[in-house]
Amino acid sequence: MSQDRPEVVRVVNREVQANTYLVSTGSGGCLLIDPGLDRESIETALERSGLRPRAIFCTHGHFDHVGTAEHFRQRYEVEVYLHDADRRVARGSNFTMMALKMPWRIDTPQSTVAIDEGTAWSEGGVEVNVVHVPGHTPGSVVLLIDGHAFTGDTLYRHGTFLGSMPESDHEGLRVSLQRLWDMLPADMEVHPGHGRPAVFGEIRRSNEPLRELLGLPAMAGGGS
Repeated sequence: MSQDRPEVVRVVNREVQANTYLVSTGSGGCLLIDPGLDRESIETALERSGLRPRAIFCTHGHFDHVGTAEHFRQRYEVEVYLHDADRRVARGSNFTMMALKMPWRIDTPQSTVAIDEGTAWSEGGVEVNVVHVPGHTPGSVVLLIDGHAFTGDTLYRHGTFLGSMPESDHEGLRVSLQRLWDMLPADMEVHPGHGRPAVFGEIRRSNEPLRELLGLPAMAGGGS
């Protein structure tokens, strides 16, 4: 891995087991990506790392990825970045959790900055580039940050998640995954919304459900 790549801290939320990431930006700052439902664990990680959020990015609007965005927006007086197509998804988080018979409720983001294709943020030599990947939700994005890809619920290390939510578009997800397959280099560090990270070359070789979804042949001995 390049020495220039920023440090990434993964926080596994105790509720729903979603990943939140702290990405260092230098000078004690960080990007807070997908702040989930577990405020305490995220706050502990920030305290231990000594990092202070400079901005909050959400890969999509589901409750387990925006659950504490409003809390941290207010606490650190920073912007929340979210694709406009997922603002409605985020606003409906409490209804979704109620429908799923989940016990939690959140303060939905009251203010968001719209992101789309291209460079969305830069500071101290760290740049956030956005790839719009509709499918899991209409406004799902992948965040590319200096050799790291934060893929939310679009791309995992193992398996795929087509989902059954009303906003899910299975064919759209397949198209988006094909785009990522063609775009991402083999040495790109992929940090998914759930599960452990992996380099993309490993995912290409060992993620058989993904290969099947894209109509690719199975790799001999590819499972791991």
